[in-house]
Amino acid sequence: MDRVTASDRLWMLVAVPPALTAAAWISALAITAITGTHPIWTLVPRNLAEAAAFRDGGAVVRLVNEGHDINAAGEVRGGVVKDETLMLTPIEAAAAARQREMVQVLLELGAAPDPAVWQRAYCISDADSVRELLRSTRPPGAVDDCGGQ
Repeated sequence: MDRVTASDRLWMLVAVPPALTAAAWISALAITAITGTHPIWTLVPRNLAEAAAFRDGGAVVRLVNEGHDINAAGEVRGGVVKDETLMLTPIEAAAAARQREMVQVLLELGAAPDPAVWQRAYCISDADSVRELLRSTRPPGAVDDCGGQ
């Protein structure tokens, strides 16, 4: 039988770690397929506001199509947009998450924030792009003064 050469050892040193990583990943996927969980994304939105905060456009559209009120406030768990649990409308949650695209999706799906909700969404976001979009859809009576908040 042939001896193991230095180049054979080098080849094994280079090839074995990726092969072990691939085997571990395949095992993790198999386990998650059996248990029905996702290997990476473990949080599932509980309501429309959380779906907006998670930036999950598919869940937002699905929940709206199921008849959920796009203007109703829902609980957003702590750690998603702020450290504490908050009651936010989907527009406020998307603004707090600094997601202009999600705010746009919500508006296109029929979200119609009243002046108070509009102001909270405007003030909760520090993203210029979100504020610019909100300014373009300002309802009558809404002000962009965040001094008291």
